[in-house]
Amino acid sequence: MSRRHTLVAAVALTTAVALTTTACGAGGGGDSESTDTIRTTIDIPATFDPSVTLSLPDNLLARTGYDTLVRRDEGGLVPGLASEWTATPTQAVLTIRDGATCADGTEITPTVVKDSLVYLARPDSGATVAGQVFGGTPPTITADDDAGTVTIDLGAPWPDLMTGLSVSSTGIICPAGLADPQGLAAGTVEGSESGPYTLESFEPGVKYVYTLRDDYDAWPKWKTAIDGSPAKTLEYVVSPDSTATANLVISGQLDIAKIQAQAIERFDTMDGYEVSVNRFSDFYLMFNERPSSVFTDPALRLGVAQAIDRAMFEEVTSLGTGEIATSLASDLTPCVAEANTPIPEQDVAAATAALDGLSIRFIGPTIAGPAGAGNEYIAEALRAAGAEVTIENTDVGSWIATVFGEPDGWDLTMFADLNFLGSLTSPLGSFVGPTIGEGGGNVGAAANAEANEAYSTALTAPTEEERCAALNSAVNALVENLNVMPLINDAFIYVQRPGFTVQMLGGSLDDPIFRIVD
Repeated sequence: MSRRHTLVAAVALTTAVALTTTACGAGGGGDSESTDTIRTTIDIPATFDPSVTLSLPDNLLARTGYDTLVRRDEGGLVPGLASEWTATPTQAVLTIRDGATCADGTEITPTVVKDSLVYLARPDSGATVAGQVFGGTPPTITADDDAGTVTIDLGAPWPDLMTGLSVSSTGIICPAGLADPQGLAAGTVEGSESGPYTLESFEPGVKYVYTLRDDYDAWPKWKTAIDGSPAKTLEYVVSPDSTATANLVISGQLDIAKIQAQAIERFDTMDGYEVSVNRFSDFYLMFNERPSSVFTDPALRLGVAQAIDRAMFEEVTSLGTGEIATSLASDLTPCVAEANTPIPEQDVAAATAALDGLSIRFIGPTIAGPAGAGNEYIAEALRAAGAEVTIENTDVGSWIATVFGEPDGWDLTMFADLNFLGSLTSPLGSFVGPTIGEGGGNVGAAANAEANEAYSTALTAPTEEERCAALNSAVNALVENLNVMPLINDAFIYVQRPGFTVQMLGGSLDDPIFRIVD
């Protein structure tokens, strides 16, 4: 047996043992009355440092251990570590709640909050989180412990500042964590957490165990009713594969789990099992418009768009649980309801006239449907139009390394956007302004003056109506020029065993609220 196969088998075996052991300790297939533990699924995280999260599992662990200043609810933002706030597009003043403490007992003062936010905003982090929270300029952050406030001043308008402060990446890191950044990232620092749970133990790539703090009493001020009680022990388990996950829930070895769409029907007739379908990742085709790519030509970009049947892509990727895109974000996103985006219809004859004989280097992450089935569909649709397609259907880490690290190494990519802000400004940031090589966020080197102007207008718009109009104009300009082809919004599907619930409020992607119910 090769070394690779040995490692895969070892991880699968270790995971299976971990699941079986956990099931025995928590009552196996019994109901929630006999347990204070919730076992749920997670993909493999890359870091325990909230400020440098790269993917959803990083954000889930950040949310578990670190409290943010505000949280999202169905009606908007609600208090977290901040009890109240005032905000404009260039400044926010937040009052820090009394009585909140770190896991080691340190009081969470305005200075503690300020130091954590300054760490988040550091220019050498290598992460994109700060730009999503504070906009394109470094913030100035000050604390007044006597007044109990933290003030954030921005160098340029950024209307999403307060929403950005709800994202789990902004979770407040306590002094113990800031004193040891390497240990923080590795999960070895004690007392760094500001939130309800502390990291008890972990087996990398297998299981991550968190324990509820006995002294914690800083739950968010949710307006939506939250049923049940928080678990005293929260176990994140890396399930061997998505097909096996449903079996593990049915057999009582998992309580709440992410499943693929094809597994939903297995629970249709099972009493007490609940399946929740949540809006999640926005998929769109992004073109590399650098001189090294064939897609400097807008006629060729249009040909690609005309080759695609978006309804078929949704069926292949989401099996009817997704939402065909009307913009670059879900219909639940503010401003999208008013969108009238000029998305090209499928026209195979026109696509063939444009693409016949064209060589295309296409890369996509395997999260686009089961085993990246959505990527395979795109490749086959382009081949049907005469293109010669080389496809890399790869893991997220390799996709990031190529698309962000090798700007001349690809022509077309499936872009899966996790819009943690829940705002149109989030996806637009990947198409406007300087390129990533120039220190900006423009991934494909799109050059669209009309989109840039509309985006800038949106940041300083005096009313929400004018802001929405400008954001929609920016999206329309990008789609008309085929800098991007919107496809679908994919679903995140949770199944819950009897006695357990999960809620994701206000469209938040990184804030599942797990509870045990009677």
